[in-house]
Amino acid sequence: MDAKIIIKSRDVKGSASARRLRRDGLVPGVVYSEGGAARAVSLPKHEFEQMLRHHVSEHVMIKIQIDDGAEEAVLLKEVQHNIISGGVVHVDMQKVALDKKLRLEVPVELIGEAEGVKNQGGVLDHLLHHIQIECFPADIPEQINVDVTGLKLGDTLTIKDIRIDTAKYAILMDADVGVASVTQPKVVEEEPVAGEVAAAPAEPEVIREKKPEEGAE
Repeated sequence: MDAKIIIKSRDVKGSASARRLRRDGLVPGVVYSEGGAARAVSLPKHEFEQMLRHHVSEHVMIKIQIDDGAEEAVLLKEVQHNIISGGVVHVDMQKVALDKKLRLEVPVELIGEAEGVKNQGGVLDHLLHHIQIECFPADIPEQINVDVTGLKLGDTLTIKDIRIDTAKYAILMDADVGVASVTQPKVVEEEPVAGEVAAAPAEPEVIREKKPEEGAE
């Protein structure tokens, strides 16, 4: 876990209060305790964002100290960002007991170049982007790396193929769920451009023998 972040409790809630906090370089947040109790807090924006830059995932454990209280371990449940600037605008945190296992979703990262892509002209499909696991808080991985190097054209890698330390982690998903596969590239048929549709060939003219007019010599 990172160095602790000192945060402050806040009494005033609502959107107006949140806007004032953000103008002052702070981020509104909530710390949830076991049983659902929640405590409104504010975090130093710059310090928190700098801490996040050292992680590939935002689903991590951090240490906090609220006001003059004791140091606590919390799990980042949700980090909301401004859709334009990308800056953090709200943080939800969950207090955890270090001696109790947690159930959570962790990102899946595909590593390596699949044989079926490199030498057989296939396309790698990333089928599963998050995996549900159970582990102690201190063992939470930021992501699960899955090696796809051996995948050939037509192969599918499933949950049961993932190499993971079973002494630390339990995967809470069906063993046959697909994680990645190598398939034939899709052939896209081009639509005919308006005005370029070939005209149907005209039927050949049938020349018939002219019958003699009645009464002609």
